[in-house]
Amino acid sequence: MRNRFFVLFGYLMAGLTYWGPAVAETRATVVWYTQQEPGIDPYRVRYIITPDFMRSDDGQDSGDFLLFDRGQRQIYSVATEDRRVLEIDGNADAPQKPAKLLIDIRQHTDRKAPPINGKSPLEVDLVAAEKICRSALVALGFLEPARQAMQEYSQALAVQQLRTLSNTPADYQTPCFLSRFLYATDFHLALGMVLADWNDQGERRELSAYETDVPVSGALFVLPDGFTRYQAGVH
Repeated sequence: MRNRFFVLFGYLMAGLTYWGPAVAETRATVVWYTQQEPGIDPYRVRYIITPDFMRSDDGQDSGDFLLFDRGQRQIYSVATEDRRVLEIDGNADAPQKPAKLLIDIRQHTDRKAPPINGKSPLEVDLVAAEKICRSALVALGFLEPARQAMQEYSQALAVQQLRTLSNTPADYQTPCFLSRFLYATDFHLALGMVLADWNDQGERRELSAYETDVPVSGALFVLPDGFTRYQAGVH
C-alpha cells in the first residue's frame, strides 16, 4: 500500500559488484528529512531505499548523491561536477567499545507525541561520560525497510571512522565524539525509525514525508561511467 508523502506532525543519512546497465524500474521506500545546522538555512534530504541499495540526495536525480551498497557494505559519494567518486569500505567488524568509555542509552515513552501504529514514540538519549551527546524521537515498527538500511549505513560509516581515527586530533576525540561516530552510532536506529534527532549545538533533523512501494528508475543506483574513483583514507 502506498502512502503519498504523508506529512508527519511538526517535529523539527545485496551483494552487487557489477555496475552495468540499470534495471528499468524497481520498487522503493522514499523518505524525506529536513535538516538544520547552525548558520545555514534548513535543507531537505531524500533517501531512496531498496533491498539492495540506499541512495541519498537533494531530490535531484542528476545531481550529487551518496550510494550505499547494502550487500557489500560499500559507500560511494558521487560529485558530478568534479566527476569524482569517493569510495568508503564499510565491510568489517563493528568497532568494539573500550571498557573505560561509559555509554548509556536512556529512553522513555513520549506520550505527548501522536502514536504511530498504535504505539507512542520513544525519546532516546545517547549519554557518554554523563553528558547527553544526541537525542532522538523514534517510532517502533515504523518504516522498517528504511530503518534497517539506515542502521546498516551508520554501522558501515563507523567502520571507516575507526580506520581513520588516528587522523582525528586527540582534542576532538571526546566521549561524545567516540560514542556518536564509532561505538553507538546506531543508538536510535537500533530501536526504531528516527522521526527527529538533535543535539545541543543546534543541529536537528526531522522526518517530514515518506512514501512506500514507489516505482523508481534503476538508473538511480548505478555509478556513472568515466568518473575518477578514489578511496577514503588512501592518498
